[in-house]
Amino acid sequence: MKSKMAACAAGMMLLGGAAAAANWQLAWQDEFNGAALDTAKWRLESGPGPWGLHELQYYTAGDNAAVRDGALHIAARRQAYGGRDYTSARLRSQAAWRYGRIEARIKLPYGQGMFPAFWMLNQQWDQPAHYGEIDILELVGSEAGKENATVWGSAHRPKPGAPAGTVQTASASYVTPDLGWFNDSFHDFAVEWSPAAIRYFVDGRLYQTVAMKTDGSDGWRALQEPAFIVLNLAVGGDWAGAPDASTHWPQEMVVDYVRVYRDAAEPPTRRRAPASAASPLR
Repeated sequence: MKSKMAACAAGMMLLGGAAAAANWQLAWQDEFNGAALDTAKWRLESGPGPWGLHELQYYTAGDNAAVRDGALHIAARRQAYGGRDYTSARLRSQAAWRYGRIEARIKLPYGQGMFPAFWMLNQQWDQPAHYGEIDILELVGSEAGKENATVWGSAHRPKPGAPAGTVQTASASYVTPDLGWFNDSFHDFAVEWSPAAIRYFVDGRLYQTVAMKTDGSDGWRALQEPAFIVLNLAVGGDWAGAPDASTHWPQEMVVDYVRVYRDAAEPPTRRRAPASAASPLR
């Protein structure tokens, strides 16, 4: 892993033209330099779910998340616990933000059944008409092949007039230029989020722009409200499929840092996230 100073320098270089377009100032960060998870910044969500995609893991209250060697390690294990056959961890930030640049440097797991994610969830997630989700990265692992070299960025919002819980989705994938797997090294994942658009980046490369209606119509309002950050490593489910004999254990999602920048021209919007029950989705 790169040193924190090197990572910071590289991060500022990657901001490049993006930094010129907006006066980004660091507003919040966790470099994971301590000996334990900073509970002033994060809280663990635990339990068997349901998590929305019929996943197979039990999220433990701390056994599967550890801070060491300057990084957060989220481990997925084949382990009977709480009526499930697998354990892992899921964290959400104690604060929420509205707009800015949200980024993390992460080394991802691989293999059939692995489903890591770095995403943001609207504080009103439990109200279907207001549900908004920004998936900064998702990876669906496989035994071998292009899936381990592919990540997805998506934005989910409610569909007005449709049955409660119906969402509209804008999504795109990014494939590494050399088809190198995302578990081979650390990569930078980010969104630049404004009232008008969500721009998705991997290693400083823009690969998707989701344009939003600034008046909040057609469900876009749900993606223009404060949201908190979620880091999790799911196992199995409707999209990833169950692990099989090819899956190697344990698997780890290793997070070097998480940073939130705000445009200095905009007023601060950091808020404390509500202490409500965990989201049932993903």
